[in-house]
Amino acid sequence: MLRPARAGAGVTSRVVPTTESPRRGWPRPSDTRSGQALSDRLPVPWAFPLIIFAITWLLILAAWYGSAVIYHQSHPWTWHFVFKDARYYLGIAEHGYPARLQIPWTLSPAAGRPAFFPLFPVLIRLTSYLTGGDYLIAGLIVSVLAGAASAVGVWTLAARVRDRRVADRAVVLYCFFPGAMTFGMLYSEPLAVALGAAALLALIERRWLLAGIIGAAGTAERPTLILLAVVSGVAAAQAIWTRREWRALLAPALTPLGLLAFFGYLGQRYHDYAFWFQVEKGGWNQHIDWGVHTLRSVFWADPGTSKYRVFNVVLIIMFIAAVAGVAMTLAARLPLPVTLFGILVVLSCVIAYGQSTKPRFVWSAFTLFIGAAAKLPKVIYWPVVVLSAAGLVFLVGWWPHHYVGPAP
Repeated sequence: MLRPARAGAGVTSRVVPTTESPRRGWPRPSDTRSGQALSDRLPVPWAFPLIIFAITWLLILAAWYGSAVIYHQSHPWTWHFVFKDARYYLGIAEHGYPARLQIPWTLSPAAGRPAFFPLFPVLIRLTSYLTGGDYLIAGLIVSVLAGAASAVGVWTLAARVRDRRVADRAVVLYCFFPGAMTFGMLYSEPLAVALGAAALLALIERRWLLAGIIGAAGTAERPTLILLAVVSGVAAAQAIWTRREWRALLAPALTPLGLLAFFGYLGQRYHDYAFWFQVEKGGWNQHIDWGVHTLRSVFWADPGTSKYRVFNVVLIIMFIAAVAGVAMTLAARLPLPVTLFGILVVLSCVIAYGQSTKPRFVWSAFTLFIGAAAKLPKVIYWPVVVLSAAGLVFLVGWWPHHYVGPAP
């Protein structure tokens, strides 16, 4: 709203804004491009990521039923959806964590449940009360809603730190990336992305309490989201240094509480507060090797990985994509929390034995798609989208029929 300032003797009348106020949080980079985005043509712009998410599901369904025709098989949809780790989530949702477990590893299905964080299966259990106790349908509902929320979250974050044009491009890259195969699996990654994007958005807006609450939910959902504590700690240090904003400490203080609560629960149940680490080591041989396994896989020098040729090729391609994504994110000069989160997620994959650059782990570094959307020229962007979508369809359709190696 504009109004004329009161004119006095010898004072020239001028027009001043009365509703303008400084935007809270990090500003957008000065090189943000103008121009109408595709989402601007819709009645509500946030419908765009939902449309892209729906298209991704159509690709997943096409891969499911197309692969059934190619391999002359007639598996039900649950054969694709309840894949490997999905059984653990369903088991926790239906039966909870076992009352007693012993280490060394017993190889029983129930023994692996403590490796999986509780928030995702808790949501499935709560939803099962709406489905008459049908945990599979409850899992499908939670998975679809989490995937849709993740697409909207990535789009909203990108629109906040850049603009809607970049947001549109980013959510297309995100939804068509091969790691988006988890949209069609009962896996927790989509929910982790939704929570991560919401927490980063709260940090960008300097809503420290909200960022801490969402971060705490995130660390109860996946262990890798403990990186939000590091990111929020850096953001808080910057806020205190530049603005003496001591309230910023709320975010890093609250974020680890979800993880600590889960570890406390396991400690009380199994009389060992480091029990989760023992299960990870005993069941999946998960440990920090500072990137040795990843580099050996990238150079085709790891015997355990190279015998799965397709899997090894996928790891190499994802490694290259991750490095390119980090480079473009740095070049895009995104806000520090956004850039730092993507880099730390990639590093956490690289340095952990057994994690490596699997598509779903690289995909979890979703802020890299914002950097790529901002820096990729159109002549390269669309071929990348097409190749990514082809890789997505291939993994969804091919992998379950060749049950070898770890899940990508």
